[in-house]
Amino acid sequence: MASDEPYQPPDIAGVWDKVAATYGSIDPRAPDYQAYHRHLLEAIGSPAGRSICEVGCGSGTTSALLASLGASITLVDLAERSLRFAREHFDRLGLGADYARMNGLRMAFRDGAFDVVWNGGVIEHFTDEGKTALLAEMWRVTKPGGLLLVTVPNARDYPFIAGKTIARWRGKWIFGFEDDLTEARFRDLAAAAAIPGPEFGAHNPVVGWWFLPWGRSLTRRLGLDTPERHARASRFGHVLTLTARRPA
Repeated sequence: MASDEPYQPPDIAGVWDKVAATYGSIDPRAPDYQAYHRHLLEAIGSPAGRSICEVGCGSGTTSALLASLGASITLVDLAERSLRFAREHFDRLGLGADYARMNGLRMAFRDGAFDVVWNGGVIEHFTDEGKTALLAEMWRVTKPGGLLLVTVPNARDYPFIAGKTIARWRGKWIFGFEDDLTEARFRDLAAAAAIPGPEFGAHNPVVGWWFLPWGRSLTRRLGLDTPERHARASRFGHVLTLTARRPA
């Protein structure tokens, strides 16, 4: 699909089709995923009986967990290979979902279609105009009284930023354009998207070290690779989260 410049980089779907080849290595039982899912469930509450849309679903790993807990899931992605992986993942688990290959900047859903609209690791791959447009579109399809939840890599996770710089220098960075956010920038983008009263928090000060040489083995030797350590709140944590409740 063509790029929507100035909102998103060229060939964004092609980049993520290549990234999808790595999804088979994801282990949702790993300590970092356990911590991530814990934080999402604390924000969302019980998923049972709720309509949840993931915009830019990638592997669909977290949405599969939400489906297993009784949520009605809609998965949106521009990359055909990502959407196919997510469908196969759900099928292997005996779970159902609705699948939509569409651009998250222009979704064909009515206003207020979902109880929860969320994504993780998506908006940082857009320009600031694209980030704002995507946040506004996700907010549009969130029900009155519903929840918008967005996670991004934290630009204050300095080991991660250093590791990413090294990976780019070595030609090993596979995720294309990525513009990570501080809380201040995230707050400004939410304001530009007319999202009132957003709340922010960061967790997981461990996983950023994994992007440095020998970082993963070091954190394991130090006993840091546990759900509790990954879940720890920290302004330098890797996962920076925005949550906003749409007024009823």
